[in-house]
Amino acid sequence: MFAQRSYGFRPGRSAHDAQKYLCDNLKSRANGKDKIILEMDIEKCFDRISHNHLMAQVIAPQSVKLGLWKCLKVGVNPEFPEQGTPQGGVCSPLLANIALNRIETIHKSVRYADDMVFIFKKGDNQAKVIDEIIEFLHVRGLNIKSAKTRFVSATDGFNFLGWNFKVQKNGKFRCIPSEPNYLTFRQKIKAIINNSNYGASTKAEKLSPIVRGWRNYHRYCKMDGSRF
Repeated sequence: MFAQRSYGFRPGRSAHDAQKYLCDNLKSRANGKDKIILEMDIEKCFDRISHNHLMAQVIAPQSVKLGLWKCLKVGVNPEFPEQGTPQGGVCSPLLANIALNRIETIHKSVRYADDMVFIFKKGDNQAKVIDEIIEFLHVRGLNIKSAKTRFVSATDGFNFLGWNFKVQKNGKFRCIPSEPNYLTFRQKIKAIINNSNYGASTKAEKLSPIVRGWRNYHRYCKMDGSRF
């Protein structure tokens, strides 16, 4: 059974559940302004997952395990034939969830597939947690990507799943679309608007689902009064 704080690619769970978890743990009543966040990135996660360890975690009929084993051996990583999953394949999210399952139990955290953040309060032993994370990943053939792993104060803000989370100096929690997410959205919009092959009605038809989808994804954000 997958850990409770794993929200990615599971029935009945979504990125918005992860968003709410962070809101509950960073709002003023939770003393969010005193929290420290560990933003963690796994180096080449889908390319390095150990096949043997992954299969050892699977409890399923032999026919299912054989199917998973064949998915792992499709030759997506000739340099490391005993590692990696077919990134972008239909099984990749499930395999990532299997490989990283229970990493959430090391410390208070929230995970969506291979994206995760850890939440620390004053007095927590950050070095001990990092050591445990490194050991957890090492067994699975994985490593932390140092260049994209850092501790930040909740009052400085951090990005996760396309949102920017920040606790303001007055203790109030804020969540808005992250700048990279917003810029990607703008690029999609501009590409359609600037396409001379599209008439006005075609542009409107193509823009509508993009704008609606973006607004829907960010429906629980603070949007009014922002540049977004």
